[in-house]
Amino acid sequence: MNIAILGFGTVGQGIYRVLEDRRPALEGQCGQELQVKSILVRDLHKDRGAFRASSLPLTDSFEEILADDSVEIVFEVMSDGAKGIEYIRQLLARGKHVISANKAAIAGAFFELQETARAAGAHFRYEAAAAGGIPLIDPLGKIRHLNSISYLGGIINSSTNYILSELSLEKPREEVFAEALTLGVLEDDPTNDVEGYDARRKIAILASMIVAQEIREMDIPTIGICELSDDDFAWAGSEGRRLKLIAALTQDDSSYSLSVLPTALAETNPLACVGGIMNQVRLEGDTIGSLVFSGTGGGMLSTAHGLWADFLEVISSRPTYYMNSGKGKADHSLQRTAAFYLREAEKARGEIKQISVKEALCLRDKGFTVIEIA
Repeated sequence: MNIAILGFGTVGQGIYRVLEDRRPALEGQCGQELQVKSILVRDLHKDRGAFRASSLPLTDSFEEILADDSVEIVFEVMSDGAKGIEYIRQLLARGKHVISANKAAIAGAFFELQETARAAGAHFRYEAAAAGGIPLIDPLGKIRHLNSISYLGGIINSSTNYILSELSLEKPREEVFAEALTLGVLEDDPTNDVEGYDARRKIAILASMIVAQEIREMDIPTIGICELSDDDFAWAGSEGRRLKLIAALTQDDSSYSLSVLPTALAETNPLACVGGIMNQVRLEGDTIGSLVFSGTGGGMLSTAHGLWADFLEVISSRPTYYMNSGKGKADHSLQRTAAFYLREAEKARGEIKQISVKEALCLRDKGFTVIEIA
């Protein structure tokens, strides 16, 4: 069986490494030899580190992969959302099975890509796009049929959780960010992580599955961790709380609410104890009750594990798709009210007020540090 990989950064290299390490088991499952036929890269001459470029089937031509009928399954792990959407669309329309970890692409065209896959009878899977190596997407696909899900939320970005965990220990900010870069926890351009955009895309994907209607990523109220100061960590500690970046969905029969916000959790809250690069998601269903999914959320091998788990589903099961229900639940994200800790710029301490998310965002735009209290 021939496969292709689009993108050969950290995750793409992880896919290749897992195949080499687990080849007998993977080939035993699919009953045939597995060959990486093509790897799409931007620069054919770039240093590939531990991998010798001359031994890799590198190409800079997507059209070459698209036209190769011997390629049955494509791992799409690029960082470009717009290009990812276009490539996935074309691959699915051609009848190729696509396994993706491209959060920007999946969140940006969730139902369109589902319909393209359905029309072609192809698999479109993305377990690694929501929580890295944590099995969440696949179980959620079953749980949603048996439950009315009222809540799903938690820590779904490893980079910010590592940073917040280290800063809570009163380590210097510059030292924490430098360590995160050295360990590969943080990218050279950390914007998507620290501004909350990565978590926003992940919760958009999960919400699309649960609410079954179009969720626009840009409509999700989002505040990252950049404005949090040493004073905020000191306040949280004095109150017996820990700061976490929480992405959450709540819904009832007529409306839903989404947010990605810095949150002060009581130290007794299980999420408050989730440190480092660990992720944790809690789900509330009317049939199953409370479920918790926990594990390593990111990194080369963890994400590659999620991608290969999807591969095993592709070769052993029928495709499943998510369709837009068209029910049109109201988006009450901005109307939701909660207790917020509000601190003016240049002041060491703030105050707690019960306000709407919309008001909280307005105050953030005026220079306030905004932290939800849960």
